[in-house]
Amino acid sequence: MIPPALEEQAVAGLWDVGCLGVQVTASGRVARLTLDAYFPGLAPRRRLAARLRCSLRQVGLGPRARPRLCVVPAGRWIERWQRSLRPMPIGRFLVMPEGCDALAVSPRRRVLRVRFGQAFGTGEHATTQMCLRLLGEHLRPDERVIDLGTGSGILAMAACRLGAGQVVAVDDDPAALAVARANLTDNDLVGRVKLRRADAAAACQPGPFDLALVNIGASTIEGLLPHLAPALTRGGRAVLAGLLMDDEDRLLRAASGCGLVLLDRRRLRPWSALVLRRP
Repeated sequence: MIPPALEEQAVAGLWDVGCLGVQVTASGRVARLTLDAYFPGLAPRRRLAARLRCSLRQVGLGPRARPRLCVVPAGRWIERWQRSLRPMPIGRFLVMPEGCDALAVSPRRRVLRVRFGQAFGTGEHATTQMCLRLLGEHLRPDERVIDLGTGSGILAMAACRLGAGQVVAVDDDPAALAVARANLTDNDLVGRVKLRRADAAAACQPGPFDLALVNIGASTIEGLLPHLAPALTRGGRAVLAGLLMDDEDRLLRAASGCGLVLLDRRRLRPWSALVLRRP
């Protein structure tokens, strides 16, 4: 078990060793996360255990990196998992995970079809859900939007569904961009979103943007704020997520130093999402 603040590093370490998928489960009054990662059955256990310990320590888990391995009997796991998936009503959206049957959809909800791949943003995580709700409340028609660390592209697609005029989706991971491209195809949004492989700070330079979506973790956001603030229009907003409630004060101090003020916030313990505005 690990604290939520280490989730991103831990998942990255698991992917680096070649896992086929990761399931994250929260437990306890003070949230702790259990990560179940799945590897090919032919992987030698001792070698895999050593590689896991090394990878998890390299991403910063230190003595917490004590993975336990067990053999899972063969079964039609993907088919069983897909049958368990259900559509997710989130704010003004209905997120349809890959494998879900089509449903009658209320005209008040916008449908987002999302594939599961090596990219963050399937609609299940609290940070994505808070971003979708805040996006529905703060985006205005025809605005220019940038989605930094787009992952699956779910937030960029949501902005399109709400009538954004221009949407740029940025990620530095080619695997994530491949998933995002497939999702755009599934949602008939090819040509509506410009996908770009770039570092988040560099991607801010072509601005200005009316709304920025940044669901990539507190430390990364803190370093990004000096580049993000001048990329916003006067009155422009930034939705920041992937941070813990304990990170709020530190980020708000950094945002104030960049000329940004708090406009709105959402909390889903232990996670937080902030909306900042450039006056």
